[in-house]
Amino acid sequence: MASEYKRISADSHLEVPADRWNHRIHEDFRDKGPHSLTLADGADGTVIDGLEPRQNPMDLYGGKGRDVWKPFGQTYENTPGTGGPDQRIHEQDIDNCAAEVLFPAVVVGPRYWAKIKDPAAQKAVFRGWNDWLAEEYCSYAPDRLIGMGAIPTTGIDDAVAELNHCADLGLHAAVLTTFPNGGVRPDMADDLFWETSLKRGIRVTIHVELDRSSDPSGQLLDYPVNDPEALKHTELAFQVQRFARVGGTNVVQLVLSRLFERYPELTVGCLEMYLGWVPFFLEMADVRYNRHIHWAEDLLKFKPLDEMPSEIIKRHFNWGFQQDRAGIELRHHIGVGHLMWAADFPHQESDWPNSSKVIEHNFSGVPEEEIYAMTAGNAIEFFGLKTRV
Repeated sequence: MASEYKRISADSHLEVPADRWNHRIHEDFRDKGPHSLTLADGADGTVIDGLEPRQNPMDLYGGKGRDVWKPFGQTYENTPGTGGPDQRIHEQDIDNCAAEVLFPAVVVGPRYWAKIKDPAAQKAVFRGWNDWLAEEYCSYAPDRLIGMGAIPTTGIDDAVAELNHCADLGLHAAVLTTFPNGGVRPDMADDLFWETSLKRGIRVTIHVELDRSSDPSGQLLDYPVNDPEALKHTELAFQVQRFARVGGTNVVQLVLSRLFERYPELTVGCLEMYLGWVPFFLEMADVRYNRHIHWAEDLLKFKPLDEMPSEIIKRHFNWGFQQDRAGIELRHHIGVGHLMWAADFPHQESDWPNSSKVIEHNFSGVPEEEIYAMTAGNAIEFFGLKTRV
């Protein structure tokens, strides 16, 4: 008789030393990929050819205790959540978690790899990670270790090729570092990527926000007419996202690019963005849109949307959160069916092994069916997970 997952973290992380997986990078580029080293303060670090070494102490917490942990000098060896897949399953059991969606590292992961200037080397690093993730880690318990593929930033053709490869490997989803075209703004060329995600049944996510550091102009969207005088002062996308928190800017970029008019069945995951700010953001997105659409239509030749930004956002985005009682109290302003709880283990935002206390705090007084939706059911649907036997 089939039974469903009882609790899923929709956003946890695989923090592992580079030397544990870099053997999967093609030998021609392995020397340019990430390698492990010990830094002067005793911390475990990661270095990529030609770049400054990095440590990621904020992500090597693993329940050590707030009174013990420091934001420097951390090592993998003494951090829970950085071991092998058998250890990870045990750590899930300790925290009463049935499965985790496993994103790559933040500080020493895809954002760092994307700084490799040689496109062939960058692609090889992303491919090596995805191969190791699917074939050497998640394969240990594929119903409980839900790997998140990573997409290179070397252009749309490479992004589509790697998304297809992730699907071939059996991964349920992939995370973007930039827009699929490799830039800081959406482009019509990206449609091939979104079409592929729908065709292959592989979900696409944004973790916190996309990297826009490569373009100092700050422009968020390409318009039918990029009027220089208007854009010198402001732009429509900037105004609509005016009160957004981090990744809300990317949400507005995708909405104003009319992506969801072209692909009405598409849903994008926004992980580790939290909830409490979203209802206000939705209201203000509409307010700012109405205040600025007229000059944008005149000067930028932007055709008005068929409906308000908030309605598009509520239908096409799922939101990940951790401790967020305010957001839960406002859940119906966003849509209960689009909210997914996460443990974020082993990062310092995590409360492992006491996630049950966070869940009790978040959901006190909430109907059981809604609690289940936000702690398991929505993640099952979004990531396309099968019920367990």
